[in-house]
Amino acid sequence: MPTFMKLIAVSAVLALTAIFIFPTTSHSPRSLLNARELESITFELPGENGIFMVGEELEYNVSYTVFDLGSVKFHILDTTSKNGKTAYVVKAFVDSYSGVPFVSLHQVFYSEMTSEPYSLYFSNHNTANPKEMPFNKYSFDYDDKKVTYQAGKDPENSISKTGEEPISGPQQDGLSLFYYARAHCRQVTKEATPIFVNDKTFYTQFNFMNKIGSQEIDAVKYPIQTNEFDGTADFTGIFGLTGYFRGFFSNDDASIPIVAKMKVLLGSIHIELTKWNRPGWTPPEAKK
Repeated sequence: MPTFMKLIAVSAVLALTAIFIFPTTSHSPRSLLNARELESITFELPGENGIFMVGEELEYNVSYTVFDLGSVKFHILDTTSKNGKTAYVVKAFVDSYSGVPFVSLHQVFYSEMTSEPYSLYFSNHNTANPKEMPFNKYSFDYDDKKVTYQAGKDPENSISKTGEEPISGPQQDGLSLFYYARAHCRQVTKEATPIFVNDKTFYTQFNFMNKIGSQEIDAVKYPIQTNEFDGTADFTGIFGLTGYFRGFFSNDDASIPIVAKMKVLLGSIHIELTKWNRPGWTPPEAKK
């Protein structure tokens, strides 16, 4: 493959990562929390299923073959009350590295989700160009069995599209799906999980195997004991995303994602834990 084509492929793969993990672009006023506000967060003990600890921060490196493409960061910010339910407020950032050619990817994602979890509200905004930030937002009303959506641009808050779609039960969004996998990865079951993407309900097929193994990452000096699962997304991303993925999460109550692999047309994206901030948590060492 010519060098120029390789550079284009690498740039496309990074864009794919954001589309696959967070398939929509949207915005919420609460998603504009800045770094100083993030630093003021105090930690709270995890909820019933162990994965939700307010204040938890996880950071990942995204790579394709020998190329480092960008980073993904997750923050559990707070709890709130939404439609009479306690919800966890979660935020994620996807950013390309400055040296990656042909792409400047800067996305901020926001979700309010229950402890099960399933989504109550989801939004995202694209901050690559602060003068024109496309957004969508989804608000789930399970009593009336519908989801309402909006699309537009900030900072002028212009609305270009509104609508609603019927839903039959709990839905995931592109961010809550990450925590859903954490909550269920130690089970043995196959599931078709509904996710609301691009104004419609699609499905993600999970194959939870409770398959214990190990993974090695640069941030930890010993092999980490992990729990493996895989699956496919029924919706199709651009640039050749096939929908197949594998996850390797820590084999403990926290179920921290250690490594993830996502198949694309030209190979596989590798996502690896690089930093974390969760008091009391140490990656479990694999048994020799």
